[in-house]
Amino acid sequence: MAALQSELTFLNLLVSKAPRREYEELLLRARRDGARPEALQALEQAKEVALHLDERLRELDRRKNGLSALIDSARDLGEQVCLDTLLTTLARRFRMMLHTDVTWISLYASDGRLIGLAGDGGITALSPDIPALAADAPAAMADCRTPLWTTDYLRDETFPRCDVIDAVVASEGLSSLLAAPLRSGDRLIGVLHGGDRAIRSFTREEIALTATLADCAAAAVERTRALEESLDQIRRLSDEVEELRGRIRAERHAEHVGRRLTDLVLGGADAQSFANAAAGALGGEVWLRDEIDLTVARTGDPWDIDEEELAKAALDARAEERIRHLPDGVTVAPVRLRGEDLGCLVLRRTPVPGAGPGAALLERATRAAGVLALLSRRADVPGHRRRDEALAELISTSVAGDRRRRQHARRLEMDPDREHVVVITRAAPGETGRMTVWASSYVSLHGGAKTLRDGCLVLLLPGGDAGAAARDVMRQLGRALGREVTAAGAMARGHDGVGPAYQEAARCLEALVALGRHGTAATVEELGFVGMLLGGNRDVGAFIEATIGPVIAYDAERSTDLSATLAAYFAAKGSPTYAAEALQVHPNTVARRLERIGQLLGPDWQQPAQALEIQLALRLQQLRASLGPASGAEPGTAPAPCPMA
Repeated sequence: MAALQSELTFLNLLVSKAPRREYEELLLRARRDGARPEALQALEQAKEVALHLDERLRELDRRKNGLSALIDSARDLGEQVCLDTLLTTLARRFRMMLHTDVTWISLYASDGRLIGLAGDGGITALSPDIPALAADAPAAMADCRTPLWTTDYLRDETFPRCDVIDAVVASEGLSSLLAAPLRSGDRLIGVLHGGDRAIRSFTREEIALTATLADCAAAAVERTRALEESLDQIRRLSDEVEELRGRIRAERHAEHVGRRLTDLVLGGADAQSFANAAAGALGGEVWLRDEIDLTVARTGDPWDIDEEELAKAALDARAEERIRHLPDGVTVAPVRLRGEDLGCLVLRRTPVPGAGPGAALLERATRAAGVLALLSRRADVPGHRRRDEALAELISTSVAGDRRRRQHARRLEMDPDREHVVVITRAAPGETGRMTVWASSYVSLHGGAKTLRDGCLVLLLPGGDAGAAARDVMRQLGRALGREVTAAGAMARGHDGVGPAYQEAARCLEALVALGRHGTAATVEELGFVGMLLGGNRDVGAFIEATIGPVIAYDAERSTDLSATLAAYFAAKGSPTYAAEALQVHPNTVARRLERIGQLLGPDWQQPAQALEIQLALRLQQLRASLGPASGAEPGTAPAPCPMA
């Protein structure tokens, strides 16, 4: 009966979850009370059974608590929709489940790069430099399927190591460590870590709970990643749909504005009324410039803008058929209709980031401006095309017969009593469009015609100075193109002279290029003896007059012999002393004559290029003198021109 009473006492201790010392106190009390040996032995056996049952019950409680924590963790992880929040929750739940000092999770991309890191329980926050330390996942974890642990990380050389683990262990002072791989199929996507600052062993139940939590975490990570990708895709699609709706609204608005502006033009509105309406529709100030780059209408106050820069932008926009943007909110849009260049529309708006007229609205406005230009353009504009075609025919070598030339001259509307010049310049690859646009404006302002032939721009302009016309084209076209331009000019006398003038200007241009005189302009007369050789009439007298005419005139007026002094000087290879001996005069006399020659011919007369021309002119003069003067020539004047063989 006493033994049964003792066993019931131990059962009561089990039910009340009494501490283990009470089991020992019960046995000690029985010994003090003088219990028989067999009773003491029975109590000892009952104590052992009770303690074993207590251990089993405690183990069941721990397992129950662990499973409960695991279920709560899985439920908590399943509720997360953000990857960063998921990692933070996972680290916190893992620490609560294992009761460790520190937990953290490292997340890796498919190529092994560290892409995520979150922790819980650390006395120091995870350093922002830690992700930069790890280029790859721990190699030993790549094939690991179950959790690994160690009681002393610093001394255990078999435990997988990496820069991230070393950094956390060092900053937190950890000793024991547990690592569980997170896998998606055969791919390692992360590692779950738990650590204690004291030496600790991890039980089988803890290892099993960790492995299960790692599997749940891997599934949650993949689900959250897929969810984030889906949400990103939905956001992108929503943005694309909204952008498409915006474009549709803009197109509808542009179509409405275009119809309104076109109706305004067809209703008889002038250029200024159209510019006012376009400025209101486009939300800025508008300039309308026609095909010859003249401003036909403008709105608002005068603009503080570089006219040269604006002219260049207009030229580029019209030639390249695309919109150009300048600083300070200035936009230049070409005006074209049916493939014909009709000028440009210049818009200025206050620069606002992300705001501005849409391309569709600007296109409708320029289309309406094209209709206005076609309706209001000058009556003689179609004549430009006829004159350009006539010029192309006149300079063509296939044109034969005076009758055909007169027909083209009539189309050219060329006044035979008025002087004209032909100017030619070469177009660089890809520049013909810009040069044509510029030439249209230039010819419209100065009169004449233009055409393109053999990669060159050919201009026929009214005027009596071919050199001045070539230099003007060189300067203005160079500014428009933003590069050096080489140009050549020739006089065209009557419609019969247009073709020869073109040929002469072309030869002059080739000579300028061959001589390396890029960025210059000249005529054959201005090229000296080179021009004489290139010139169609080879006017020797004109060459002599242009080169040493002042010296010849001085000799004739004052009965001096500067020409002979020049010849002797060059014959003596530039030695005044030897020249004096040849002339049988004092060297000082030669020196004074050379000084006078310098005053007549200019300070550079002894430079190689000019000296060569002077010597050639002297030889030609001597040759003509030996042949005798032309009949009818007045004394003291240069001999009349004669053909040069």
